[in-house]
Amino acid sequence: MQVVILAAGEGTRLRPYTNLTPKPLFTIGGKPIISHLIEKVNRLGIKNEEIIVVVSYLKEEIVGYLKNFHNGIKIVEQRLKKGTLAALESSIENIVDENILTIYGDIFFEDSLEGIIDKDYAIGVTKVEDVSKFGKVEIDGNYLKEIKEKSEVGEGYIFAGILKFKKDFFDVFKDVKANEKSGEYYLTDAIILQNRKTKFYVYPLKGFWFDIGNEESLKKARETYYSIF
Repeated sequence: MQVVILAAGEGTRLRPYTNLTPKPLFTIGGKPIISHLIEKVNRLGIKNEEIIVVVSYLKEEIVGYLKNFHNGIKIVEQRLKKGTLAALESSIENIVDENILTIYGDIFFEDSLEGIIDKDYAIGVTKVEDVSKFGKVEIDGNYLKEIKEKSEVGEGYIFAGILKFKKDFFDVFKDVKANEKSGEYYLTDAIILQNRKTKFYVYPLKGFWFDIGNEESLKKARETYYSIF
């Protein structure tokens, strides 16, 4: 299995902190987020040589850190800076295994991921009080029914930025259209297309989960870490 960590985002909602430091290098418990992710993957038996990190914004900072502390990881640059799908697509030339696990590089979570890696197609989800900021995941039994855009409100499950799939998932990328508002290509749109052919198993993450998208979320993640560990 290969792992792709998407660490190319600018983190505009975290400015001015991201003017000099990319989000994956923000520390929680004295350790950068990307180190938490890499070590979690290592505990699954996946070596650094099987990990790909996609970079773009402040790439030199991330590259320098990885070379010093996580030697052996393959680093690729996002060519088309047009969203999460374009970021993942940048890794295709370096994918040789049939099974791929993708993790967003700006999330912090407790789950070990042992319950998702043995599935052919699966998405990690987490329950939040208000899905309107993320888009709601609708579930049919244990499988994905739909991912709705940011129109739903209230409590529900959202895509947690963790995805397990087979290599043929890349085939649907060519059919994904750019978002009308942002002009970006979203990974969730590819998931929806693939789900029409092969149903994704829905895996609810155990324990805490944080999207480090703003200062409040970062603060809560740090407080949660120190309260547990």
